[in-house]
Amino acid sequence: MKQWVKKINRYEPVFNETITQWATHYKINLLSTRPYEPTDKGSVENMVKITYRRVYAKLRNEEFYSLRSLNIAILKKLEEHHCQNFQKKTFSRRELFEQEEIMHLQKLPSTPFIPKNYTRAKVQKNYHVVVGEDWHYYSVPYRFIGKEVRILYCTDDVEIYYRNERIATHKRNFQKNKFTTDTSHCPKNHQAYLESMLWNANDYLKEASKYGPNTVLFFQKVLDSKPNIDHTYLSCIGLQRLAKANPDRIEKACTRALLGVRYNYMVIKNILENNMDMLPDNTNDLEHDIVIPNTNIRGPEEYK
Repeated sequence: MKQWVKKINRYEPVFNETITQWATHYKINLLSTRPYEPTDKGSVENMVKITYRRVYAKLRNEEFYSLRSLNIAILKKLEEHHCQNFQKKTFSRRELFEQEEIMHLQKLPSTPFIPKNYTRAKVQKNYHVVVGEDWHYYSVPYRFIGKEVRILYCTDDVEIYYRNERIATHKRNFQKNKFTTDTSHCPKNHQAYLESMLWNANDYLKEASKYGPNTVLFFQKVLDSKPNIDHTYLSCIGLQRLAKANPDRIEKACTRALLGVRYNYMVIKNILENNMDMLPDNTNDLEHDIVIPNTNIRGPEEYK
């Protein structure tokens, strides 16, 4: 396995990052073929020859119509090979394994091995580092601004280390030129700003749920009112401030607004300013609900 050895050394060979991660995950030791003993290859080739004779050669005249049936046949021949005695010995590979080796085996890890990549980056003034492979930015605690950190990432997670101390973890995001930010990493003044600018639809709906179901429904209609949901967030901020200023009235205001056809900040603002939420329920008949017949309009029969 020469491709796994970065630097050949008789006593301390250097292995590449991936195989080192694999060995660490399974808690095993790595050994390389002795560079000064090329004759070691002979014993390896002999094992290949034995396996070929006892497994492959015995199946060469059989026909298989699925991968599963082929694997079953290979496993059967392999088991016969394990149970066959060594030459000039009274025990087999299976017996040797059960008597001397099985008690030294350790349990497999509970999670499968996932190879990870490494890179280095300098923490920017906005307390984020970039993973160049995706060109996505991840936050770290702001006190590390200007420090060089090591980033370890796989298909699922991103871990950021400073002097062998893990300072941040994130779920990996493959969106280019986007930011993944943990608010606990921000300075206090930034945290307050981000809390006032909840640029997330679920956050707005969660805030609206504090006041009642119709408030949630009105917020949802506002979020759905434009093709680009980002363009509705300022309206939601305004509605959120109206709700905080009028916690006892916002639910009734939204209930009345839902009878209309326009869903925005100004609708709720006008209802509250004109005290329309205070009107009795039986006065909520709106003009758009009244259908006025018009005899000047021709019916479908005119087009037959």
